[in-house]
Amino acid sequence: MNEPINSPRVLNMHPEIGYLADEQMDADREWFANHPFATKYYRKPFSSEVIEFCELEPGRKLKKILVTKVSEGARARTPIFENA
Repeated sequence: MNEPINSPRVLNMHPEIGYLADEQMDADREWFANHPFATKYYRKPFSSEVIEFCELEPGRKLKKILVTKVSEGARARTPIFENA
């Protein structure tokens, strides 16, 4: 079974990958705009997220991202790693 990381954590993103985060945020925004009653969905991680989240679970593969709609225009991402 795949398990999400339990504790919320804010990661600092390297400035050079900021535009990649914009692509990811735009994709999530568009998905929720097309699914107005949804509160969450799973998706494949973007390459920038693999880099961003790899330090959370060294040696484990990032399998998917749970994107949760927190409020209008605000979303939270939860990394889901494969079991060892």
